[in-house]
Amino acid sequence: MSALRSGRPVLLIRVLLGFEAVVYSVVTPLLPHYLHQFAASKTAIGVLAASYPAGMVPGSLLGGWIASRVGVRRTTVVGLLLFTVSVVAFGFGSDIVVLDGLRFVQGMACGCIWGGGLAWVIAISPRERRGEMLGSVLASAIFGTLIGPLLGTLAVAAGTKLVFSCVGAVSLVLTGWTLQHPDPPRAALGAGAPLRVLARDPRIALGFWVILLEACVIGATGTLLPLRLSRFGASGVGIGVTFVLASLLSLMVNPAVGRLVDRRAVPVMSAGLGGSALLLALLSLPRSSLGLAALTVLTLGGPLTGCALPAISLMTDAIERIGAALAFGSMLFNLAWAAGETIGAPAAASLSRATSDAVPLAVLAALMLATLAVSWKPALRWSRPAADHLASRLESR
Repeated sequence: MSALRSGRPVLLIRVLLGFEAVVYSVVTPLLPHYLHQFAASKTAIGVLAASYPAGMVPGSLLGGWIASRVGVRRTTVVGLLLFTVSVVAFGFGSDIVVLDGLRFVQGMACGCIWGGGLAWVIAISPRERRGEMLGSVLASAIFGTLIGPLLGTLAVAAGTKLVFSCVGAVSLVLTGWTLQHPDPPRAALGAGAPLRVLARDPRIALGFWVILLEACVIGATGTLLPLRLSRFGASGVGIGVTFVLASLLSLMVNPAVGRLVDRRAVPVMSAGLGGSALLLALLSLPRSSLGLAALTVLTLGGPLTGCALPAISLMTDAIERIGAALAFGSMLFNLAWAAGETIGAPAAASLSRATSDAVPLAVLAALMLATLAVSWKPALRWSRPAADHLASRLESR
């Protein structure tokens, strides 16, 4: 496939995943607004914040199922239509329980958009440049998380009805743009291997675990570090700037990581795991807001970026060689990320409350070091001819 023909769908998916990230992160500045408007408890606001990632779990399964049967374009369109309806309705919501349900539907839409979008990019990308293209796509999603809070702040000032109606209109326009792109060839998407074959592949299990672990780290640090920064005297603006800088660093690093992944995925992932483990263990040491902020930016924006991309590459390569549908790869990515985010924040908060911040950070660092040791097992470092030979044996059964 020519660079021009593959570049247009990749641009589309970059825009779509960036748009989804905006909708995901838009609610952050709205939480205090809803706390006051509905006289809601902190628990109720926590449920609202968790509804989106909770919806990603069934959405990931739904997206994988649709993509494996009717194609990635229709899967993406289903997600965008769900977004259009639920986002507009969210702007007019007048009850916290209704908003919970609508955010859950938005999470399901996210599962479909990512399920279709990632499989689409993987299918049309040359294998030797796949990591680079996935890196650019994930960088667009990171950029969207920077825009979302700004849009949420505008919604507080200008009104949720107006802002979310406009977001719904953008979603509808993106749906029309998506329909202008043809589906990739069915042969490029894979089809045939049963799920039991996937479950036996150690590379798929490792990739799934690494993505889940990174999402746990994101959820845990997103809960612990703002409170820790505040305890050392950082203002709300300072805390926000810290996480924006971390996202910007990750945004710049992602494409370079993708190019390295195209050469050797496991060494890149090992470096990301080792560097992240070291920095996580050090996060409990600073006793000033400035020192902690600098270490936070380096931890979240630096080596942690080297975990998810090679993990996706590892899973995708295994799925492709086995001959299974590529949609399973994006489905597993979404499931791992949703589960990690759902587990990470409450588990870290509970463990920190019972002990100290250092304990959950040390546990995560230890898990990363243990994963680093596992990642160098011979079964995970097969050569291309050996992996292709195994795939042909499995397909012939």
